Amino acid sequence: MQLDILLFFQRIANPVLDVLMNAVSMTGEIIIPLFIILFIYWCMDKKRGFAVTLSMLTALITTQIVKAIVRYPRPFMVYPELISGGRLETATGYSFPSGHSTGASSFYGSLAVVFRSWVLRAIAVILIIMVPVSRMYLGVHWPMDVLAGTIIGLFSAFFLAPMFLRMQESRESFLSFTMIYGAICFISAAISAFLLDMALIEALAFSDFSSNMAIAAGVLLGANIEKKRIDFTSEGTIGKKAARYIVGLISSIAVVAILMMLPLPHYTEKLIAFFALGFWVTFCYPAIAVRAGLMEIA
Repeated sequence: MQLDILLFFQRIANPVLDVLMNAVSMTGEIIIPLFIILFIYWCMDKKRGFAVTLSMLTALITTQIVKAIVRYPRPFMVYPELISGGRLETATGYSFPSGHSTGASSFYGSLAVVFRSWVLRAIAVILIIMVPVSRMYLGVHWPMDVLAGTIIGLFSAFFLAPMFLRMQESRESFLSFTMIYGAICFISAAISAFLLDMALIEALAFSDFSSNMAIAAGVLLGANIEKKRIDFTSEGTIGKKAARYIVGLISSIAVVAILMMLPLPHYTEKLIAFFALGFWVTFCYPAIAVRAGLMEIA
């Protein structure tokens, strides 16, 4: 049954659909959500931005744990003579569950839940359906992969995102939670990066897990320190918001680019770069922006 569904997509494949499905698949990858999250966190609503970010990261970490346990091969690997894979550069781990489906459903679902906008809800429904379809069309996931990923993402959007939003109402709860969760993520990322560099665990199973844990650790620990020492507000004039977003975006890209050039073992280098990205956007850049007059303290 699963193979029949994938073969159907293979039969209807054409150049126009190829372009469309590749574009749809990209909306479930990290770049577009990252650009949107940074704008929300810095320029619209810091608390909602943090809730959406943590909801998506938690869902993705959950998916990566399941991938490492199940280790199910992708369709184009099982049936190379029948299934031609597309966007293979994004098929970096095992098949079950689908990371793209998890990311799309958790991110766009969380946006719709925390902002309660009918426009966002309509967009979320379309992308939560179409991203899984695009992954099956591209031959990189089984139907059960995208179903499981969507379920994980929707659970995070409907239950965890509101919880993460409410948690921020209490300073003590927020600080305790971010410190404990952040420490767990950092230790897990550091151990997995070390084991990956020593070739003691399989890269296909744990590479994405290590990266997601690293960025989650940076976001959580950075937010913890930011709350203690700065506590900025996303308010400001349109001009000031535009300036802080552009400067923040450029500086974030520069930080990762520089750190990825360090002469370190591959996965240790990724650990440092992804942790630094999360820490930079939640603490370092806001601290600099407040001093530069681009942000204000709440």
